[in-house]
Amino acid sequence: MKLHRSIKYQIYFWIAYYLFEVNAQFLFLQEIFKDFSLKKLFFLSVVSEFTFLIAEIPAFYLVLAAIDGKIKFINNKFFRVISILVILVFFVILYRILCHDLVYPYYFLHSEETIRFSLPGIFNAMMNIVFAVGIALGFMKFIQQNETQKKLAEIHKEKTDAELKLLKTQINPHFLFNTLNNIYGLSLKKSDQTPEIILKLAKIMRYNIFDSAKDKVSVQKEIENIQDFIDIQRIRHKSVSVEFIHSIDDISQEISPLILLHFVENAFKHGASESRFDSYIRINLKLENRTLIYKVENSKELGLTKDSTKIGLKNIKRQVELLYSKHILKIDNSDKIFRITLKISFETNE
Repeated sequence: MKLHRSIKYQIYFWIAYYLFEVNAQFLFLQEIFKDFSLKKLFFLSVVSEFTFLIAEIPAFYLVLAAIDGKIKFINNKFFRVISILVILVFFVILYRILCHDLVYPYYFLHSEETIRFSLPGIFNAMMNIVFAVGIALGFMKFIQQNETQKKLAEIHKEKTDAELKLLKTQINPHFLFNTLNNIYGLSLKKSDQTPEIILKLAKIMRYNIFDSAKDKVSVQKEIENIQDFIDIQRIRHKSVSVEFIHSIDDISQEISPLILLHFVENAFKHGASESRFDSYIRINLKLENRTLIYKVENSKELGLTKDSTKIGLKNIKRQVELLYSKHILKIDNSDKIFRITLKISFETNE
């Protein structure tokens, strides 16, 4: 597909170049053949310039092949320069032969005033060949650079997508097993909570499998997933006080799936699970005027090393960096409290 696109651009270029040269030739012939009608002058301009393309187009592609190193037996820079000069000389000569022996006697029905290889004739042919090759090279190199940039962008996107998928699979892999163990315990007790927890687990798994594969989901869906996650975690961490406050002015606003949940997972994993006494988790999410402010705070016990609360955060921070180039992520880590504050302006990231 890219090759076809490049060929299409080259065809457009040569059509534009040909029309430009036809116009220039038409003005030139008006000065030479004042007794010819405009219709005849236009016809002569069309056929003569088409003939000159026989020299100009091959000259360009051979020079391009020499510059790009596609002529296998020419692998030295010095010989490349020599080969380019030989190519140009050859097509300058061909141009003069076409002009002197074909265009003038058979198209114009006039003899050219100058001899075939006169200095003015050679200079004129050289200017035409060099101009055609030069402008075509500039255009072609622009196309090549543009295609290279597109390819690099695609490679970067593929790499970023692959990295994001890998990062997502690394977050809290034991959640499912822990939840199943909790459900098993509830079932043994014949708890009335069992069906509800199974339903919430099913919703979370559906979200993680299907919705997380999407680039974006609504903030509302992400909130519902966080709430289901909290409800399940409350079974395991009965002594943890969890407060989840959210205020949204646009429920259709989209966000990358799971990006908010990861901070809650981190709070439970390195806050509640490492606390032996009563602890709390406070979550506050506010979306207003396409700006999201997200705060997750969890209590810590004295003696808990600061490094332990950072486990997994490197992963989460990397995801945020990949997804949102314009964001602010602030982390406060004291002896008793761990708090993250994330701000995303969707206006600047979309």
